[in-house]
Amino acid sequence: MTTTTASRCVLAAHILLVAACCAALGIRAQTQQQQRGGCRFARLFSFGDSITDNGNWLRYVSSPGGVASSPYGDTFFRRPTGRFCDGRIIIDYVGELSCPCSSHQRTYVRPVLTRMPRVPCVIDRAADALGLPFLTPYLAGNSSRDFANGANFAVGGATALGKDYFTAKNVDDGFTPSLQGQVTWFKNVTRMLATDEQGLSDLMASSLFLVGEIGGNDYNRPLFGGKSVDEVTTYIPDVVAAISSAVTELIGLGAKTIVVPGNFPIGCSPGYLTMFPTHDTAQFDATGCLRWANHLAVLHNSALVVELARIRRRHPGVAVVYADYYSAVVDLVANPGEQGFGDQPLVSCCGGGGPYNVNFSVQCGTSRSTACSDPGAAVSWDGFHFTEHAYKVIADGVLQGPYAVPSILTSCGIAGTGL
Repeated sequence: MTTTTASRCVLAAHILLVAACCAALGIRAQTQQQQRGGCRFARLFSFGDSITDNGNWLRYVSSPGGVASSPYGDTFFRRPTGRFCDGRIIIDYVGELSCPCSSHQRTYVRPVLTRMPRVPCVIDRAADALGLPFLTPYLAGNSSRDFANGANFAVGGATALGKDYFTAKNVDDGFTPSLQGQVTWFKNVTRMLATDEQGLSDLMASSLFLVGEIGGNDYNRPLFGGKSVDEVTTYIPDVVAAISSAVTELIGLGAKTIVVPGNFPIGCSPGYLTMFPTHDTAQFDATGCLRWANHLAVLHNSALVVELARIRRRHPGVAVVYADYYSAVVDLVANPGEQGFGDQPLVSCCGGGGPYNVNFSVQCGTSRSTACSDPGAAVSWDGFHFTEHAYKVIADGVLQGPYAVPSILTSCGIAGTGL
């Protein structure tokens, strides 16, 4: 058994343990949900980095780079929006859960995640067609009306750990807010939306929280700066602790439903494959991904799964869901045709040439870059982020399973059952 395979088995064992607990509670949760008559989320609050950013980076920096130009956004929005993608990203699909009831016609389906007042569970799979607003980037909002459906605090380049940590490690500390900084932004929004303690309690209990993906840049930055993977591996406990601290703080404020994604298989990233070229075939797995990089991601995810289980035990009235982004992308890369992708899942759609269409001197969105004719056939959009098609597959797997433990659309009522 290879090191990569063994480490993934460790992660799988942790996930299966949690899944077994969820399965044992499934019938009970479903019965409780039927007795309550349904549930819904009034809004979504999201934290993270460029995987989740939908416009904060554009407003935070004076020179945002290629993401401010076509072909970013062209597939769906027909213009750049600040999403590091050709179209919609994961929160745009998850956000369909958070739209409040209105006069729009919607389909009643199985309810979502947490104990809520006795109202029907509403999931609008046609949010875009009905003209419902996408989640507002924090830096684009000014009033409570702007954040009525929630807010997105994610910003490109964000890390879980703060700047001081990286300064002490002699690593470029960046200049975008860390996860803790985003939680501070969130508190600013709560002061707009809730005028007293009861209002805050209601706000927190009726909202869905997506914390991540976050932590990827905590490893990307030192690795790309020349740190060894052995040294960067020692950061894992601190990165996971920072994520845990943010989740625990949200719970302390009253959050009842939190989704926490793990890291992606970074060894399958065209950016990593370009940054760390090698002729040693032993460095690659059967799909062409870098073993050592994926092993780092698996170690992070394994530690995160263990920590989330600890949080569940300490807060039995809160639904804490692990979203397995790693397995979602590994499956896409290993079997691209099954989801309608082309036969080169490790090649970026948009870039400046090279074996993986990644050129750090000619990045996507700049004058000499080119984009593939069919982004829907590509898994990677620009070497580090995914295409709209890939994000939709990942989101569907998180919402319906199998890439979340427990899956969001089948877990209403888990909060409060003791999981």
